[in-house]
This record gives sequence, C-alpha cells and structure tokens, in this order.
Amino acid sequence: MVLIATTLYVTLTIILTLFGLERQNQGLRVFLISLLLTPLVGIGYMLFTKKNHSKMYFYYCGECDYIFPTKMRNCPMCEEKGIKSKLVKYESPHNFSQHILITDLNYW
Repeated sequence: MVLIATTLYVTLTIILTLFGLERQNQGLRVFLISLLLTPLVGIGYMLFTKKNHSKMYFYYCGECDYIFPTKMRNCPMCEEKGIKSKLVKYESPHNFSQHILITDLNYW
C-alpha cells in the first residue's frame, strides 16, 4: 500500500514538473515544491505565479528586408534613401522566415 501511494505521489510530482517546464520554464522549482510539500501546493504555485518571460516582437521592412527588434513607425534604412516604408510586426521568427520565403517565391 505504501509503495502504491509513493508511486502515485512521485508520478503526480513528475507530471506537475512537466507542466511547469512547459508553462513557466520553472520545472525544478515546481518539482522541489511538489516533492517536499505536496503536489497540491505545486499546483497552487503554478497557478498563482506570474510567467517569468516576455514575448519578443520583431519588425520587418518589406522594402529592404531588414529585421528590427525595436518598435519604430518607419524603416530607418529606407528613410535614409527617401522612401517611407512601414514596419510589419511579427511575434515569432519562425513565422517571419516562412513569410519571407513565401514572399520571395511569389516574387519569382
């Protein structure tokens, strides 16, 4: 009976650790809290703590194909040439690279 309870306890702790890694990137902390206290405290910790990461936005100029990590209204490279080109916001570099590939393929 003790073996079954211990196995269940450790299994719940490992499952919470995996959720903690996926949700907050704090798997070790969630694992230790769940193992030393209880899995219920681990669940409470995951639900009531803020995420410790922020989204990174990239801005792309379709005219000169530059990528900027800061928010600007127009592309500074194009403004030096006298062209006003608005920057387009992308949330993920993966979406960004796919968009450039599709744009380049449609160009040819």
